[in-house]
Amino acid sequence: MRIPLWSRLRLAPRIIIVIIGGLLAMKAVDKLMPLAIRPPEIMFFDRDWLLATLREARDRSMAVPAAERPALLQSLAAGRWLDFTALTTPPAFRHTSRTGAFADLRLQIAATLGLSPQDVLLMADDLDDPEYSPRTLVIILPPLPIVMMDVLDERRDNLLSSDLRIGIRIGPDDWLLVMPKSDGQETVRMIRNVVLPVLAVAMIALLSVWVARGIVRPLDDLAAAAEKLGRDRELSLVGNFNAPELQAIGSSFNAMQLRLKRFVDDRLQMIAAISHDLRTPLTRLRLFAEYVPDQDQKRQVLSDISDMEAMMSATLTFASNQLKDEPRGIADLAAMLISLCDTAADAGRAVSYDGPDHAGLTCQPIAIRRAFTNLIDNGCKFGDAVRVSLRDSADAIIVTVADNGPGIPADQVETAFRPFTRLETSRNRDTGGTGLGLTIARDVILAHRGTIELSAATPSGLLVTVTLPRTGA
Repeated sequence: MRIPLWSRLRLAPRIIIVIIGGLLAMKAVDKLMPLAIRPPEIMFFDRDWLLATLREARDRSMAVPAAERPALLQSLAAGRWLDFTALTTPPAFRHTSRTGAFADLRLQIAATLGLSPQDVLLMADDLDDPEYSPRTLVIILPPLPIVMMDVLDERRDNLLSSDLRIGIRIGPDDWLLVMPKSDGQETVRMIRNVVLPVLAVAMIALLSVWVARGIVRPLDDLAAAAEKLGRDRELSLVGNFNAPELQAIGSSFNAMQLRLKRFVDDRLQMIAAISHDLRTPLTRLRLFAEYVPDQDQKRQVLSDISDMEAMMSATLTFASNQLKDEPRGIADLAAMLISLCDTAADAGRAVSYDGPDHAGLTCQPIAIRRAFTNLIDNGCKFGDAVRVSLRDSADAIIVTVADNGPGIPADQVETAFRPFTRLETSRNRDTGGTGLGLTIARDVILAHRGTIELSAATPSGLLVTVTLPRTGA
């Protein structure tokens, strides 16, 4: 939902507006709540009147049989403000005010009624904010006159409780429970006290999520576009951001994408053009090599020409990005690896496969075949034996290619993936190459949203771990 002028505001004013709006909303709910739910009643009791009323209720209860006490207590004049209940067991609370004004009140009640302090129980809950009390509030006043604010502020002499209960012994096992008159709204107010903070938190959370999504969504778009640019080397322009700062970031990011794409395309096109143009002179050289009289020199020249043609082929494959343009389809990755291992074994290489006979995967078959061909060939160049294994699971297919060669130092793993980089610096035709094998393999794996990791094999050599998710399309 778009709000007029909202998209023109910067992020700082938006956050300030949300904070102030949340506070105002909480205040509005706080003020409107009493209109829907009546606040608790407040009863003012004179201390001397309360003592006299308790003495009257106890004396009259003790003067009649236990069966007549409920009717007698209902007829008391103080029943308009107090509830009197006759019990045959002690009240279900203990005296809770050991010190302070309510403790003094308990002793005064016991002295007025001629009882020991153990025969009087008093419970009084103090509440910091009387407005949120679920029960009737009771204020016990000293002799009047008195200022109202003194009643609320001076708790030492003026007793205020949100849950006053007084128990008085009237027999060996009989008690009289005295409580303020209930208005029947306690449950509703308790629900209000729970719902009000929950509602306030929910309102602030909704406003915060709304603003946060407006900030996070563009950042997610930027992250996705950056990931796509790094994986596929394709533009993924972003826009339609609803904040000036984010619009500036999006514009800068789009401009950066265009410059990077142009920079990479120009250089790849130059590499492709050079590689393509070299085919003609190489063809002439191959023709001239046929007339070299010395057979050893002839084989050496033809071998060098073949190496150059292989380097150009790999360079053209990397530069043209043609592997990534291949349509996707379902391929049997296990059968493909078995075929590659058999081909290498037929060429005299010690290559073995361990895994299931079939493992279907939605992928670009030619690109995936090229990637694993490069990994197996790389292992054959530097090791005497290569072990290929496949593990199939519901979420991904994991392929490992391990050799027993010298391996790659941990600090050179990232260097090994760089284009035209060879960690083996000799020009030996058995270990030499274009330096594009791992680069092409990683590009293909990343294009399938997979991962490729290089680590040390046991007991020696290089272990290449490729993880291809089934949702990599």
